[in-house]
Amino acid sequence: MSRMELLAYITTSGAFFIMLYFSLSIARYVHSVLGPENAGKLLRVLFPKYFLWGLILSFFSTVAFYFSNKIFESATLFIVAILAGISRFILVPKINKNRDLMLQGEESSKKAFSSLHALSVTINIIQLILLLLILIKGAL
Repeated sequence: MSRMELLAYITTSGAFFIMLYFSLSIARYVHSVLGPENAGKLLRVLFPKYFLWGLILSFFSTVAFYFSNKIFESATLFIVAILAGISRFILVPKINKNRDLMLQGEESSKKAFSSLHALSVTINIIQLILLLLILIKGAL
């Protein structure tokens, strides 16, 4: 295994474990510990950074796998990076906007918020599965 390939697997595993920790620990318990108002404030700061780091790490892995001639792995990590970018630059602003409208009493925004949030969670699960598949494939 080349140093570049090793680096690709290290950054891929870093992205996987950051996402897993955030999903199972922070996002899951923040509302019960901080209450809705403070949790909302914290998550508005954390989620953009979370998705940005996912984008950075998965893009770095994309490039490292590419230069290691691991095209399948590179393409898979590129998909993870694209999904992180969609979450960071498209979904997060829309989720925040609909959450604000929902808190102001606009009923129609509640459905939009729920749908966007569900899409965000689905994308996160897909990313975790893709990252895990690459890590398992590399271990075999």
